[in-house]
Amino acid sequence: MPKLGITMEEGKLVRWIKSKGDEVTEGEAILEIEAEKATVELEAPVSGVLREIVVEEDQTVPVGALLGIITAADEEIGEVPGARGEAVQTEKPEGTELETVVSKKLGFAGEVTTGAIKASPAARRLAKEKGVDLSRLQGTGPGGRIVAEDVLQAAESVARPQGGVAIKEVRPLTAMRRVIAERMSQSKRAIPHFYVSVDADMTDVMKIRADWQERSAGPVPSINDFVLWACAQSLKEFALLNSAHSEQGLQVFSDINIGVAVAVQEGLVVPVIRNADRLPLSQLAQKSQQLLQKTQQGKLIPLDYEGGTFTVSNLGMFGVDSFTAIINPPQCAILAVGRVAPRVVPYDGGMAVRSMMTMTLSADHRIVDGVLTARFLQGVKGLLERPEI
Repeated sequence: MPKLGITMEEGKLVRWIKSKGDEVTEGEAILEIEAEKATVELEAPVSGVLREIVVEEDQTVPVGALLGIITAADEEIGEVPGARGEAVQTEKPEGTELETVVSKKLGFAGEVTTGAIKASPAARRLAKEKGVDLSRLQGTGPGGRIVAEDVLQAAESVARPQGGVAIKEVRPLTAMRRVIAERMSQSKRAIPHFYVSVDADMTDVMKIRADWQERSAGPVPSINDFVLWACAQSLKEFALLNSAHSEQGLQVFSDINIGVAVAVQEGLVVPVIRNADRLPLSQLAQKSQQLLQKTQQGKLIPLDYEGGTFTVSNLGMFGVDSFTAIINPPQCAILAVGRVAPRVVPYDGGMAVRSMMTMTLSADHRIVDGVLTARFLQGVKGLLERPEI
């Protein structure tokens, strides 16, 4: 299992594209893996024959675990390093950053294992069907191997608890959901959050979008694109919100890389628009649309979602008026954006119906205080209410 990101510790084998016994060509996709927040194809490191499949589909294994073996057509399994269960190491070439080099021998373990878990094929099928976590079972088979009976007993104990509410099913966590759970829990434990909200009059933005649609054949910037643009410009003035807390001190970033929270079936992905402050609104909107399409198609690579310095999360399209978001560590802040809706508000000495939107900033109190965040939000609000694009 290759390491595809700085924090990746395990990955899920989603699908074998090739079958045992198939001939493969170097560079040809042979399997798909789910790594943190992306599903990627793994290519054959050499040409030959896919001799063995060690890790079956839908299994999660740690980085470095043996997945399968490719040999020459006339090569014996026993001649291949790793063919009898010894670990296969991956090395990173000197001078290469954030790249994973997969050993030419993907490896082979004599018995199908998931990390240190030994289980029969029948037990694995039952565990998948009944949502039983094999890592929590103690096998009763030879050598501690988990057998089908162990899984059936575990499933029965889950379905019939001694007390409390009966459990309908247990759904195994995806790699993405485990990462989200770990990072969000870490964020709430380690970062003292505080929240500041402001209402922005989006009437002029809505007019600009309508005019843009009439006079341009290209894509019309979304409301979220305007928010991203306003945040990028304001972060140039309020640099502490574009920083991270560390033991050495505050790391203030020179680049403004804004993450855009996007919902997917498995959870949440945050692709990053790099150097957002240097992009005019039209280019920022195009980049945002490109990343959205790659996310929906499951084609993000680690470079697409690493290196963010500030995040925007928008639930306005779901009819949400306002909410508070959890900071994406190690960033300092995240902006939660609600829907644009007509409200009766004071305007020009009287009352008027205007298109209003609520924004709530969650910030790290170790780095910034309420006054600075309020000034930042006023800057974003001002750019949205009087956009000069």
